[in-house]
Amino acid sequence: MHARARRRSIRFSGREVTISAAVKDGVFGNDRKHTFSVTKIRNISNEPPGFSRPGRLTFTVEGASTDVVENPASGGDRVDMNTFCYGGLDAGRVRKLVAEIEKAMDGT
Repeated sequence: MHARARRRSIRFSGREVTISAAVKDGVFGNDRKHTFSVTKIRNISNEPPGFSRPGRLTFTVEGASTDVVENPASGGDRVDMNTFCYGGLDAGRVRKLVAEIEKAMDGT
């Protein structure tokens, strides 16, 4: 499953989660990626989008850095690479993604 929003994307392969973020890096920019196994996830927090704020899907990942991305591309969010920010149109897709990840976590 895959979702894109707010200059970030999240992909779940069935065993691993990959969060990509567009960052300012030179003339054209770059994507920064963070991949982690479901076995490393200790907690998932999904805060749905509100009236004037994006939703936040946050993973607590064993051993992962919580350093904030300081140079997001225009329209990107200043959050760590364990967090996926999304808008209201993506809320249903993110709920399905969370359910798939939690199912995989229960199976490990």
